[in-house]
Amino acid sequence: TWSPWIGCTKVSPACDGCYAEHLMDTRLGRVEWGPHGERKRTSDSYWGQLSKWNRAAEKAGRLATVFPSLCDPFDKQADPGVRREWFAEMRATPHLVYLLLSKRPQNMIRLSEEAGGLPANAALGATCEDQRRADINVPHLA
Repeated sequence: TWSPWIGCTKVSPACDGCYAEHLMDTRLGRVEWGPHGERKRTSDSYWGQLSKWNRAAEKAGRLATVFPSLCDPFDKQADPGVRREWFAEMRATPHLVYLLLSKRPQNMIRLSEEAGGLPANAALGATCEDQRRADINVPHLA
């Protein structure tokens, strides 16, 4: 797991049991959740892990998967500049596949375009906790 920023806002019933919010609150004391919570960019040294993982995957002749688990990649409250930086980093690490799971698939196209386009090594997914949410989210994901 690796995340470009930390924080999110609950937007669906599936958010009620958010493991990331619980982890940050109980173990790390860094709750950045809610509509007024900051989306804090993670450190430069933390970002450096991506190039290390990319080199290791290239050397091994395989792809490695990266899951940004402490944010929603398509959260409109996140800094657009950080998303652009992240998408550029994705393009620079082609031996990594980024699993971009979101509860906001309606934002995927617009925010990806604003970040320079969806990188080829991004895999998209959306949370669909029940049929009602699937009816809303799957068309956006498609």
